[in-house]
Formats: sequence, structure tokens, C-alpha cells
Amino acid sequence: MDHDTRRYRRRLQRQGRRKAALACHCLPLALGLGLTGCVQGGGLSPMGESLVAPWRTGDAAERAEALPYASLVATSEGNEALMVMAHRSGDNGRDTYWQAGDRATLHLRDGLPMTSAGFDAALLGQWRDATGDAGRYRLHAHWRDGDGTEHLATANASLECDAPRPLALPLTTLALERCTERLSWQNGGRTVNRLWRDPVSRRIWAGDVTAWPGGQRLRWQVARPWWTDAEDAATSHAGSGETPE
Repeated sequence: MDHDTRRYRRRLQRQGRRKAALACHCLPLALGLGLTGCVQGGGLSPMGESLVAPWRTGDAAERAEALPYASLVATSEGNEALMVMAHRSGDNGRDTYWQAGDRATLHLRDGLPMTSAGFDAALLGQWRDATGDAGRYRLHAHWRDGDGTEHLATANASLECDAPRPLALPLTTLALERCTERLSWQNGGRTVNRLWRDPVSRRIWAGDVTAWPGGQRLRWQVARPWWTDAEDAATSHAGSGETPE
């Protein structure tokens, strides 16, 4: 077992497993949002109905507009889905857990994909290590393919960001930096990812990434953000710029 594998498994043991709340079968998001969406007999309360109704419209942006909760629009494997935040945890709320109407789930850490479920293949973990060189770092990915086999891979990564330009998001338009992440995987493969982030707070508003060598593209855009202006003010000068976070 190599050094990266041992370190990753120790990290898993320390962190434990955090999942979005999926307990209410008639409205999986209800418990994660702290709401009582189900009533006796399997129907919906008025609060539950307010969450389900937007999924009956066809456009993800319209659904996001109709919901007052933090949300993002994600596209993968040819499918587009509105995902609503079901849970937030970790230091300064850095871990967010998202669920679509079909129960596909996505875990973001610092706005970047960390784990996923409900897809043909699943991301089991991803993290970045700084190397000491500005704009360069190592990215580690752990995933399970459609046959159930788990894999680990490491890439040398670089990040370059352009000057802010307007980007149309589901519910607004913002001037964001477009950052290009180039990955050179240990198996010789290469991946180019793109992230759009706020130039001051460095909050990530959108992404178009492949999380592991040969994986499906995952695209997302934040509709309603989960952070506050006060949180942005506290983090606007954090970080060295060496990694996307």
C-alpha cells in the first residue's frame, strides 16, 4: 500500500462518514432541511408540498427561483438536475451536502466536489496538497467505477485564473474569474478543468470538471448561495492562491 493510500485511509478514519439526511421517503430532503414535509399516510404537509411543487416544472432555473433554499444546477451523464442543500457541517460550514429529486447526492468541500452517490460511478474522496510553488499542487482522487472496483490516482496540478468577466448563472450574472486547472495524472492521462470564482472572496460559483482520469464531466452552477456576506468578508483575504479553495 503506497503512502497516499495509507494517508487517505487514516484521513477517512478521522473524519468518519457524513451523509445528507435521506430519512423521509416521501420527501427525502425534508429532514436534512429541518422541515416536517411528510404527514401520516405518506402524503405531504403544506411545507412538504412547497418543496415538491418546483420539481413539477421543466426548467431548473425556474425551480431554483421557486425555492428559497440554497441550490445549484448540476449536469452529468447527460442529465440536468436542481440540487438543494440538505446539510452543512465542518469547519466554518465548509462541507455542504446536496440532493436532487432522484436522490442523487453530491458533497462539496469549499465549493469543490468531494464525494457523490447515485451516479453510475461514485467519487469517494478528493483532496489537494500544496507543493510550495504558487499555483501548483497535487490532487488526489478516490473513486468507485460502475463495476464496483475502487481506484486511487494522483495528479500534478496547476491553476491559472483570468481577469473577471460576466458569467450568467441560473438566478443572476456576476463578474467572475475563470480559472483553468490542468491535471497530469500518474498514469499519463491529462485533464483540463474549469472553475469560476469570485475575485475577492474566492467562492466558487461554477465548475466544469472531471474528478478522476477518464471520468464523466460534472458541471454545476450555484443558483442560491449557502454563504452569507459576513462569511465572505471574513474569508476574503484567506488563502495563498496556490489551490482553488
